[in-house]
Amino acid sequence: MLRHAADLTTWAGDGRPVTAKSVLRRDDALAAGTELGLTMPSWVRSAADVPDLHWPWTAAIAVGLLSVDGKRVTPGSLAASWHATNDEQLMDHWLRAFAGVLATVFPDDGNGEESLEIGRLTLTVLAAEPAPTGRDLCDAIGLTIVQSDPRLYRAFDHGHGVRDPAEIVLEVLAAFGAVTVEAGQHRITSLGRWACQQISDRAAELINDAPAATRGARCQLKISLRYVHPVCWRRIQLPSSATLGELHRIIQIAFDWDDDHLHVFTVGRRWYGNPLYDAEYDEDDITLAEVFTHSRTSIGYIYDLGDTWRHDIILEQTTDADPDHSDPVCLAGRGDVPVEDTHDEWSAFDQAAINARLATLAEGDSHHQLLDDDVQTILTDAYGEAEELTAFLTVLEDEIAFPVTATLLGSHVVVTGLTANDDTLELRARSKGQDGRGTVAFTDLEFPAGTVEAWLHAAYLAYLGDLTSDPVPPAEWDGLWTRWG
Repeated sequence: MLRHAADLTTWAGDGRPVTAKSVLRRDDALAAGTELGLTMPSWVRSAADVPDLHWPWTAAIAVGLLSVDGKRVTPGSLAASWHATNDEQLMDHWLRAFAGVLATVFPDDGNGEESLEIGRLTLTVLAAEPAPTGRDLCDAIGLTIVQSDPRLYRAFDHGHGVRDPAEIVLEVLAAFGAVTVEAGQHRITSLGRWACQQISDRAAELINDAPAATRGARCQLKISLRYVHPVCWRRIQLPSSATLGELHRIIQIAFDWDDDHLHVFTVGRRWYGNPLYDAEYDEDDITLAEVFTHSRTSIGYIYDLGDTWRHDIILEQTTDADPDHSDPVCLAGRGDVPVEDTHDEWSAFDQAAINARLATLAEGDSHHQLLDDDVQTILTDAYGEAEELTAFLTVLEDEIAFPVTATLLGSHVVVTGLTANDDTLELRARSKGQDGRGTVAFTDLEFPAGTVEAWLHAAYLAYLGDLTSDPVPPAEWDGLWTRWG
């Protein structure tokens, strides 16, 4: 398998064109098959139609011998040093190639965890004493998988037509030398036993699919809004180091959403979003370089879980980093966007306006990071809601020079101080205005932008998970750490 992968790398030379699904086109597939000594059927549409060609191709990409970027395949990072590979490295490459091919044959719409487990469970069946044979072997493989996890069986039994998936996984094992086949009987090899143990010990490492882009590259995404006519899409270019949380803010700008509703990204079978609203996974903990891999070039995004505006996000290509153009940019677009919470209003596509807002996004992100740092500084050594409330009260009373002016439901008030309500665990503000004196919820106040009180008010809202605007730090504000850290 690896020898054929290396031969394909040599045959590809400086590069070859590929289809939209990152496989060789028909003419090149026929030529590559001939190079490997394969008998190629005349009806081939692409390399994906011939497992004996497609599997080494997948293996070459999985280990880094080949790299698919955009519409071409080129030598990968391992190509130049392949002939200097030692035995230990070769075994590691074999294992990663095995995981990569399993992920192609049994795609689980995730990170390859289920497909790798299918391979491991099949090997455990073959390692039994005595191992089942013939039809009993296929039945035992299917039964072992469904008993392990019914969801795993769905990945195992999907997309193979009338063929028994157990026969297919056995073909993969035979192609990699993990089993031998004599007189129709399958026997596990020492390599297969080793692979079974390695998968058990290193599954988390092996399922990390090769990234489609390095962290220093830039990704070109086409983001399309489903079920809208005429069609509506935006083409965005941004650093591959951007997180899904940052992509969320870019989408909000590109489609003129107001960010007043919940959202979620679907990456395989995982859901990413804001953990403050019970998201399964934190959108700020994963980058585009980790999201997009050679086997996953599209993800989903839903905005407003009530109206359910669905977006398809496709990685079109990656390019080298450009130090002169590091910010996100809208390259093109088409179609108007429905105005949220309305039924007959539309927002026109305005590329210049989108890019003007995107240009200020990086500055806004740095402000959010500074705000997060200040919140963490306030909460240092505070454990539990009561202590956290006391920590906010202590810092805000010391930092804000009371009395200060504010707005409460459109009316001007003067805030003379703060207090903590131990029953409701909320900050209250002592205020006076034309309607008299009293205490009001601190969250209900608005302060002039760029002031210390506005900044710390935003910190409190961020702590509660209620911040909806981009905060602006006071002039020459360097954070609370220098005074409280």
